[in-house]
Amino acid sequence: MTVHHFCRSLLLCLFALLFACLGAPRQAGATTTATGGSGNTAGSAAGTTGIPILRVALDEGVPGASFSVAQGSYTLTDESTGVSLGTPTPGGTWTITATGTTMQVQGPGQNSTQSYGGPIALQAASGGSGSDQPDLFCYNGVQYRGSLVIQMLNDNLLVLNVLDVESYLYGVVGEEMGGGAPSEAYCAQAVASRSYALAMRGLSPWYDVGSDTGAQVYGGYTGEQEFASNGDNPVVDAVQSTSGQVLEYAGALVKAYFHANAGGYTEDAENVWGISEPYLKGVQSTGDAYAQNSWAPSSYAWTKTCDRSDLGAQLGVGEIQDIQVSRNRTQVTTDPATGSTTVQFIPGTTTVSGRVTQVTVVGASGTETYDRDNIRQALGLKSTLFDVDVGGQLEALDAQGQTDVLSGDEVCVQGQDGSQQTVSLGSGSLYIIGSGNRLVTQSASSDEITFSGHGDGHGVGMSQWGAIGMAENGDSYQTILELYYDQGKNDGNLQIVSNYGNV
Repeated sequence: MTVHHFCRSLLLCLFALLFACLGAPRQAGATTTATGGSGNTAGSAAGTTGIPILRVALDEGVPGASFSVAQGSYTLTDESTGVSLGTPTPGGTWTITATGTTMQVQGPGQNSTQSYGGPIALQAASGGSGSDQPDLFCYNGVQYRGSLVIQMLNDNLLVLNVLDVESYLYGVVGEEMGGGAPSEAYCAQAVASRSYALAMRGLSPWYDVGSDTGAQVYGGYTGEQEFASNGDNPVVDAVQSTSGQVLEYAGALVKAYFHANAGGYTEDAENVWGISEPYLKGVQSTGDAYAQNSWAPSSYAWTKTCDRSDLGAQLGVGEIQDIQVSRNRTQVTTDPATGSTTVQFIPGTTTVSGRVTQVTVVGASGTETYDRDNIRQALGLKSTLFDVDVGGQLEALDAQGQTDVLSGDEVCVQGQDGSQQTVSLGSGSLYIIGSGNRLVTQSASSDEITFSGHGDGHGVGMSQWGAIGMAENGDSYQTILELYYDQGKNDGNLQIVSNYGNV
């Protein structure tokens, strides 16, 4: 059997599996996210033959979808009946529209639309991989390897790209890591992304991974070619040189989460998402600072200033009076009898990286509290590794050396010589400087709130800029992965397993 016939057979088997799932109920919370719950590791290819296949969701919940063949040979089939709809050729546009429980198909040369139960499969003759001239289709202006499957889901369309995991990674590694990264950083990303994608298989009955930042950014063949130059492509080279390699921790496939920049220290997963994994623990990430001398210095250190009235209106609390932050660690416990999980903060503790785990915003008309990674979205911040300065406030040290925000309309300040000065908390003159026998106030805005932080992203798992910095320093991709997924312990728990999915 040739490689092309072999890949074709694999795809046909997968389509059969997809059709069997069409009647299955949607699983609540099963959609894969890179910042979400833990779920059960699924999709291990042990005992199967060939490269693992992925279903990548390109679109979900759309009423219609149009596509065309960019190059190569394809067949178009209604898989519910086996009826051939034609052999699309490059240049012609096909349109599929959801109509009740069926799909209407309109293609070049057809005088009228026809209805089919679907799924409708645009299947590449070669599987779309392993060639300098791969079969390619175009959807929403992006070219893709592999095959296209369009099916009904909740009265709308689900659009899938079905292809082998190695071809999928060609369109992921560069989009995630960016251009100009060292080879070892690309290799680390390839192994992490392969592990993540395969660990996510089976969490949804409809697809394995999405195509945006909620999962892994997937740019298809178009994204892959962004990194090609003079016949060379470091992204493709990294995928091929690590082909079949995945991370396992204590024998289980690793959900290898990653992010842009840890800001100097990654974080325990429980302090970000309320889940606990032995390989998702915080570790110092000195390579992150490399971003300061790159095209993305703000991924390492950043500042965001907000108007207190505008931010208060956005959060629905009215004009902000105070923002209280906590950096308490999270404890995750599981009841052995019921299996239920309890997630709670541990008072008096501090997260390993110093990240904020709870923010309470006190406004003139209400109070809102945000926990862990929800803080980033609520406040529009790059990370939760930050300090906050609420303008118009005066802080004082108590007898224990702890800072406390002074409240009220005004306070009285007394110097060593006994002289006193009243300071209005709303005037913006809040910083008191002792100078001889007088007190001087230094103006500070009372209308602004300033967040000063480090890092970009959730902070769990591998820091991409940290990996780049380590690779630039001469570290191998194996060393990079050992640091971020076993905290550099080298105790044998973390293993890079080759030929995953092949017998």
